[in-house]
Amino acid sequence: MGDEYEPILTQTPRRSLEREGHFGIKGIALVLSVVSVAIVCIVVNVVPLRQNPPGTTLPHAIHTPNPIIGIWSQPASMFSDAEYIAFPYVQWIESAGGRVVRIPYNATDDELGHLLGKINGVLFPGGESELNHAATFIYERAKAINENGSHFPIWGTSQGFQFLLQLESQNESILDQVEAVNSSTTIKLVRGKNRLFGFSSVFDIMESEPVAAHFHKHSMLLDHFIAYPALNSFFQALATSKDRLGREYVAAIEARDFPFYGVQFHPEMNAFEFEKRDDGELVKSIDHSLNAILASQALANFFVQEARRNSHHFETPSAERAAVLSSHQTTYIPSPVFQEFLLFNATL
Repeated sequence: MGDEYEPILTQTPRRSLEREGHFGIKGIALVLSVVSVAIVCIVVNVVPLRQNPPGTTLPHAIHTPNPIIGIWSQPASMFSDAEYIAFPYVQWIESAGGRVVRIPYNATDDELGHLLGKINGVLFPGGESELNHAATFIYERAKAINENGSHFPIWGTSQGFQFLLQLESQNESILDQVEAVNSSTTIKLVRGKNRLFGFSSVFDIMESEPVAAHFHKHSMLLDHFIAYPALNSFFQALATSKDRLGREYVAAIEARDFPFYGVQFHPEMNAFEFEKRDDGELVKSIDHSLNAILASQALANFFVQEARRNSHHFETPSAERAAVLSSHQTTYIPSPVFQEFLLFNATL
């Protein structure tokens, strides 16, 4: 947020105070004003200001205009010794002014420690991978980075959203089964102050139009979430959705004191995922309308803006260029969810 300046006031001639053995009312007021200012100055210098918890969206500085997001790659079941990142995640981040590097699925603690010190945020994508030690390390290290004064966001989409719940609860069996594969729905925003949906009034679209693309068999029912203190004390449920059986489940969360955010739906699909049958009909239930794109873009803008709030960076521009995926070739592979991928050698 930019500095605020008080207007420059032009000086006007002032009449001399009349000296009749006392200062008069105006003189007393002047003395009291000076004393008040002195007291305020003493208090400001002696009493420490309250520190904002990590993740708050109070006025803040932008440290990195073009942040770099690490996306966690996953094992590619169709190839041996390969990992992938679905390309729409990269496009979604880049559409908001960010860039992307890969976080290897089985990266070592040392590799992750070095990389997390260079990037500005992490995205756990959707998929069908197993929660592993690397994911746990990323989550705990991100907490430590925030506790040490750096604003370091995490975003989870679909399975990535589920990972956040599992990691915080330390319970991989916490999820509930739902019927929400290949469906596009509205979401119900939970009223109250929050950072994510308070970012833009565009999100009101999501309550009235079915723009949220769901491709998941698991989530967490709202009643289950409310009854789980270890989770609802750390995360705030921001929105809910209903599956085909009418069961209400949590659709969006944010951590109360950390910049950690998750959505059960796929905002990257609205603008970047298309697949048609031979008859021209879209295979997936994805809304590509203008309003759907606006909501998707606002979510990307929010997350990338959060990542601008820390100053992590690569040592040199050449090291940065070697890491970002902007020139990495994509591969087209028909699949039930995504069609275009970035493939990597899992041993590298």
